Amino acid sequence: MYLPKRAATRALLVVALAAAASAQEWTEAIVVQKFLEQSPHAREVRARVAVAEAERRGRTLYSNPSFNYSHEGAGRTEFFQAEAALPITGRLNFLRQAGAAMVRAIEADGAFSLWQARSSLRQAFYRALAAEQSERIYAAGLKEIGNVIRVLAEREREGEGTKFDRLRAERERAEMLAELALFRAAAAVERSHLLAFLPEGIQLTAVSGQLEPPPLALDTAELTRRALAIREDYRAELRRQEQYGLEQRAAERLRYPEPIVNAGLKRADVGQSGLVNGPVIGITVPLPLFNKGQAEVARFSAERDRATARLEGLARQIRAAIDGAVQAFTIRQQARDEYRSQLAESGPELVRIATVAYQEGEIGILQLLDAYRVQRQAQLRLIEIQAAVKGAQIEVERVVGEEFAR
Repeated sequence: MYLPKRAATRALLVVALAAAASAQEWTEAIVVQKFLEQSPHAREVRARVAVAEAERRGRTLYSNPSFNYSHEGAGRTEFFQAEAALPITGRLNFLRQAGAAMVRAIEADGAFSLWQARSSLRQAFYRALAAEQSERIYAAGLKEIGNVIRVLAEREREGEGTKFDRLRAERERAEMLAELALFRAAAAVERSHLLAFLPEGIQLTAVSGQLEPPPLALDTAELTRRALAIREDYRAELRRQEQYGLEQRAAERLRYPEPIVNAGLKRADVGQSGLVNGPVIGITVPLPLFNKGQAEVARFSAERDRATARLEGLARQIRAAIDGAVQAFTIRQQARDEYRSQLAESGPELVRIATVAYQEGEIGILQLLDAYRVQRQAQLRLIEIQAAVKGAQIEVERVVGEEFAR
């Protein structure tokens, strides 16, 4: 009896865990956390930095020493020698600094790539949320039409209503059912776009969140200053500018020779005295007559000029992008506030007046259904405007390089 009970307990536990997972509330914070923890984007960024770090270490290693053995048959003379280059010019130090700047540039590139993907993820999240809210608006409208049809059917049975009114309301419900199916399909598509950023195996049936962004007063000059201080792509170009300057200084050191020192042991047959051992010391100095590093110096000088030009162009792009994004956000925010105030004044009142007028016989069923339709379209339009404002806010945050405080 013990084993079946334990198996039943395990089965219940599995069912409970599955139910909890399916009922998980997928908020923006949870979705972003899953993306940062398990997304292939984050793994690719980490691997890219690891590659750059390995390349940096490989470029700054000391040259391997070499060992040489030679034997002369005449008189039996043997040489045991080791030689190594002496890095006395300081070139390796500049290469180490340049490598560190290169790694920081790669890290900044990866962080910016991850930030762009995160912003796209957030845009997809709020598009999915807007689609689900629109779907709920239509579902609520269907309940209202269902109540209207029930009342019309009762009035028809009591002889107080007409069959035309009931049939016209049922036709309206059929149209709404078709439109609701389209909204559900659109919501499923938006959720699939969101799932493209998340690990495999996640079941995302619904998202939860607040579509309405908080009111924000944005200062373009301050946002531009912040962007130039924290944008990772701008930082990457600064690091590359630093890297190429250090690479140029390292290339300039090629004009100075680095001597190669060799030392070892000589063993020679000196006749009656037998074998005699003695030290051997030598030095080789390369003469930089043809290759003085001039080609490398010219190359990294040009690379540094390119990085400077990219910095200037990127700064202009950032200023223009922030200006346009702030204007779009401000215009959409004003449109939302104006539309909401108008909707609050006329929306519910319109439906109430139409319902009372229909009950008193002052208007027909077409006018009543039109009042419901206008109110429903107004609610959908408000969701659309709210989603546009939220999208504009995320776009401002994307071009600035950080999320605003909530």
